[in-house]
Amino acid sequence: MSRLVAHSEGVVLSRAGGIYRVHTAGQVVEATLRGRMKHGTQKHVLVGDHVTLAMRADGGATIEAVHERSSILKRRSPGRSRGVRAVAANVDQVVVVGSARDPEWDPSLVDRFTAVAQANDLPTVVVINKVDLDPAAERHAEPYRQAGYSVLLTSATREYGIEELRRQLAGRVSLFSGPTGVGKSSLLNALEPGLRLRTAAVSRRTRAGRHTTVSAEMHPLGEDGFVVDTPGLRDVGLWGLEPREVAAVFPEFGEYAAGCRFDDCRHLEEPGCAVADAVGCGALAASRYESYRLLLEEAERAARPWLG
Repeated sequence: MSRLVAHSEGVVLSRAGGIYRVHTAGQVVEATLRGRMKHGTQKHVLVGDHVTLAMRADGGATIEAVHERSSILKRRSPGRSRGVRAVAANVDQVVVVGSARDPEWDPSLVDRFTAVAQANDLPTVVVINKVDLDPAAERHAEPYRQAGYSVLLTSATREYGIEELRRQLAGRVSLFSGPTGVGKSSLLNALEPGLRLRTAAVSRRTRAGRHTTVSAEMHPLGEDGFVVDTPGLRDVGLWGLEPREVAAVFPEFGEYAAGCRFDDCRHLEEPGCAVADAVGCGALAASRYESYRLLLEEAERAARPWLG
């Protein structure tokens, strides 16, 4: 067995099988888990975890401990599973990326990603990418500005908006999420050309994106920032939220909900619903309200699975 040289602190960038890539002291090393962490009651190691490493003389390393987390982002497991998947730890903000064209802007799907970030109590930035393909792309931004989110318009191919996005990411751990094919990896390549992340064209037949990122992976960005690239998804759902809690992941509803006639208003067909009235007069975006209705239906089905 190789001799222990020193202990070091690091950040987990990715995992492949039982091997973890860890950023430590300006370099990236490969590490395995110490035996007691594999078989004991220690928490699972996630991308973004701050860890203690035991560095060996042969250049190898072992993860000895996981530090306390400041945050953890979870989402529902894909497919029909009712489980929950932890995606990354110690995230400062979530960047939800959609595309103006190819694939077409899908507010329902974008809203699902913002809702997941909101449910995890994480600040959210909405990025509308590929604006070079749609001169009217600005129209997609207003519902999210109205909800209190920062909104950026970008084009990875034309490098439009890249500097503004870089300033938004500086000094933070930012998790990139969004539907398949909207250009997350292309944006990251534009931000940090040395990354050379794999990209793929949108399918000509379906106009849907293709997966290029297989699992969450963190990359250093600038002097003191990190970005987490996550797999593109064609669907994403909430988990564990009671129906009465769904409205809270649409922050712009708050000031209107206080004016509803009933304290337990579902903001659907109830008389005296100030949220529905605000949608009717254009004060709240109809697209966001429709996303709320869909997520509420899902939450109610999950709360009463025997109803199908």
